[in-house]
Amino acid sequence: MKGRRLSWLFLFFSMTIILMGVSGQSEAGKNNFIGTYFTIGDEDGIPTPVIVQIGKDGTYTTVFGIQNTTLAGIVFTDDVGTWKRTGKTEIAAKTCSISSLPPTESSPGAVVSNCIADHVITFSNNFNEINVTISGKCYAPDVNPVDPGDAQVINEFSGSFQGKRLSIP
Repeated sequence: MKGRRLSWLFLFFSMTIILMGVSGQSEAGKNNFIGTYFTIGDEDGIPTPVIVQIGKDGTYTTVFGIQNTTLAGIVFTDDVGTWKRTGKTEIAAKTCSISSLPPTESSPGAVVSNCIADHVITFSNNFNEINVTISGKCYAPDVNPVDPGDAQVINEFSGSFQGKRLSIP
């Protein structure tokens, strides 16, 4: 009977540990990655400032400084996605974004593509500096980039950014 109780306790605690880890995020050291970083780099050769926000809940967002300009007539949105720890000083993120034509006096604007991107973020040992590499693909406006199937890729992009953590003195 005692062995049976121990088996049930072992099973209970094993399930608890498994369920607590479902998100894929390791709590040990996870807070080191959390924060806001100001980076400058390039995306496809265009100098670009980018604010990177890494949330404790697994959210990952970027705010691109070029989003309100019209490079080749296209306006870019921010990237929104999720991240997970991949190493002692590295995380990986996957994001979605939308590219659109800006509104004009004669047009309300239009979505031109839905994009998905992979980010690799490497941190300095003290987590105050980051290096971000990004590569992604864009699809037609009616294609979900999370599950594009055999849809044609209409654009590919890549870039890298370096920056520092925003901190309060």
